[in-house]
Amino acid sequence: MEPLLNEIPAWWMIGIGLVLMGAELFLTLFVLLFFGLGFILVGLASFGWHTSGEVQLLSAMLIGLALTFALRGFFLKTLNRESLTLETLQTGETGELIEHQGQLRVNYKGTSWAIQKAPNQTFKAGDLVKVIQLKNNMAQVEALTENS
Repeated sequence: MEPLLNEIPAWWMIGIGLVLMGAELFLTLFVLLFFGLGFILVGLASFGWHTSGEVQLLSAMLIGLALTFALRGFFLKTLNRESLTLETLQTGETGELIEHQGQLRVNYKGTSWAIQKAPNQTFKAGDLVKVIQLKNNMAQVEALTENS
């Protein structure tokens, strides 16, 4: 019987595997990684094992599938997916008020934030304030109390 696909060159199989593994860098699902590894293994084997293209593709897919079922769980466990809160977005600490282009801003954790204050509070540049909340590029501030 005549093969449907001629033999795929080994370097093409290795190249396809590298492209799949490169695409995995953007997805982090650990699926393309194993299929890419399957293509690379079949490509390396193709230097000494000559067969039709459909057998090469089927072998690469089966190896990738077997590796996915065998190792995906292990790799996902090693990936820490808990959300990290940025230190710059944590509130409750002290910031210093500065004047920038005629507006008061708070210098807080290395960033200058526009301020939102209670209507009955007045501040001037140089005052130390407590940052209560950071939302929509605004820092809600209040005057420091004796205990802060």
